[in-house]
Amino acid sequence: MKRIAIIADAWKRYVNYSWILGCKDYIQEQNLDVEIDIFQIFGNFNMDDKHNIGEYNIIELPDLKKYDGIILEITNTIMKDQYDRIVRKVIESDVPAVSLLETIPGLYSAVIDNYGSMREVVEHLIVRHGCRKINYVGGPAASYENKSRQRAYEDVLREYGIKLEQKRIFQQNYEVYTGINAFDHFNSIGMIPDAFVCANENIAVGLCQRAFEAGYRVPDDFCITGFDDFDKASYFEPRITTISYSRMDVAYQAMGVLHRIWNGENVQKIVYSKAKPVFQESCGCNNIKHKHRSDYIKERIFSEVRQIDLYNETMVMNRKLVECESYEKMGEQLVKCFDALRCKEMYLIMNRDIVNAQNCGVMDEIEEEQRVEGYPPEMEAVIAFKDGKIHTDVQMNVEDMVPKLWNRKKGDIRVFVPLHIREREIGYFVLVNCDYMFENQFLYEIIASFSKSLEYFYGKIELEKANQKLSILYIQDSFTGLYNRMAYNQLAIPLYNSCIDENKPLAIMFFDADHLKMVNDKYGHDMGNVVIEGVADAIKRSFPHEAVAMRYGGDEFVVLIPDCNEQKAKNMEKSFHKTLKDMTSAKKLPFGIEASSGFVIAVDNSRSLDDYINQADDLMYQAKKRHKAQRD
Repeated sequence: MKRIAIIADAWKRYVNYSWILGCKDYIQEQNLDVEIDIFQIFGNFNMDDKHNIGEYNIIELPDLKKYDGIILEITNTIMKDQYDRIVRKVIESDVPAVSLLETIPGLYSAVIDNYGSMREVVEHLIVRHGCRKINYVGGPAASYENKSRQRAYEDVLREYGIKLEQKRIFQQNYEVYTGINAFDHFNSIGMIPDAFVCANENIAVGLCQRAFEAGYRVPDDFCITGFDDFDKASYFEPRITTISYSRMDVAYQAMGVLHRIWNGENVQKIVYSKAKPVFQESCGCNNIKHKHRSDYIKERIFSEVRQIDLYNETMVMNRKLVECESYEKMGEQLVKCFDALRCKEMYLIMNRDIVNAQNCGVMDEIEEEQRVEGYPPEMEAVIAFKDGKIHTDVQMNVEDMVPKLWNRKKGDIRVFVPLHIREREIGYFVLVNCDYMFENQFLYEIIASFSKSLEYFYGKIELEKANQKLSILYIQDSFTGLYNRMAYNQLAIPLYNSCIDENKPLAIMFFDADHLKMVNDKYGHDMGNVVIEGVADAIKRSFPHEAVAMRYGGDEFVVLIPDCNEQKAKNMEKSFHKTLKDMTSAKKLPFGIEASSGFVIAVDNSRSLDDYINQADDLMYQAKKRHKAQRD
């Protein structure tokens, strides 16, 4: 069995499903036993760069050295540092890798002939339609595809003796607004040409529409051409002259490269997929084999129906997510949404620190790892959905990056999607065989909705902890670190009532520092503070975490220990006094840190907590008199 990793950066929020179909076609045709892991990134849609960094973190999840081949599609990656990071990681893996649609030094490439096909279009405008003033409207200047297409435009103009004017070139991005902005720009400087050569259909459509609004007619006033043969080309009015190629075939060719490498064959560094011009109305030609607009309308109608299904499911999910009180419950709502959209297997994997933090109080709060690159070595499967069942208690298989519940089947396609709050790593999703979601572009919307709810839930946890910290500051003695007298109503009484109601014994201890006045008078109040701090430290060390320990007065302390019988209380009292003795020896003080103590076990529900504290105080006072008599 061979394993392939596909690293793909979506075009905005749209996954290119054609890459998957092309790979599957080749695998099925050749009857190969191949498993595909897709590491899907949505890294160029959000205007928040920190969010985008969180998206690219998914490439740190796999150990690429363990794969037999890599397919890379990062033509949409506009953050250069992230682009370089991905390429570097792929090259360092030393695994055969094929780049789609662009050549990358050190990698194999499956591309289309951007240069040759664009030459045909520009020559067609000059020879067939007599165009001499030709403007170029491009995408991102650094894009491999854009540079190839622009170079063809420039070379053809030179070869036909047409002056190349830089002011006839406008570049921005591949969106519709680039065409709109380009037309406004050229119109404002009086450089409306005979033809606009656009780097893709989005640009061409935007330019057409803006020209129409300005009173121009295409192709009567000028020609317009595009590239890529998107639906907009054949269904727009006028139909856009374009260059057609199959993305499925590009991926198919890439799979062929890997297959030949596995077989030990010599393989060319660059393989080409066919691309050909489609001359249509926008340049004055008539394509008798054009696509019918009625087909497009039908598809749009059914697409709207599917989108309504998506919105209905996400609305239900969002409403339910707001009510969730744990990550596990949030995962269950996500599963229901995915299941309704025909995803039959899903895993939610999260950083264990994040998961544990939801159950931690302030006193036992853990320090979370603030990861912005990579994932911790141990992750937790919060929820798994397989064979129609939800599983919440499953072990992780670290090497496979999924729970041990997963069983490989021939032809499986697993999709790994990052989960993060801005640049901070939270975890990831694993979806198995979710073609329907890819085909209908449901994935981004669901993940975005879930991530927003998760960020809200995480923020709520942090707010609750912040409020708890403020509450603790209110009831905490700043000098000793124990609770103060204010904690009596908030913590001591509720603990007492709980133990009495549940018939559990509660030990109540009273402590008072010995000969504190002598220490203050003879050695000063600073040394007196050492005594008080010493008694408080001994209490912290001698009693369990669940005890409520209060500084009751200046040198008086009360400790409530739940589920504690008389023998346990005696042992703890003995441990307390030994701790004081050891502390005196370690500090080498000229006086002893000593305290008297007394305790009672509360079991009678007819008495109040005050009654028991007074009784423990009396017992402490008797012990103090005995200590004083022994000293005298």
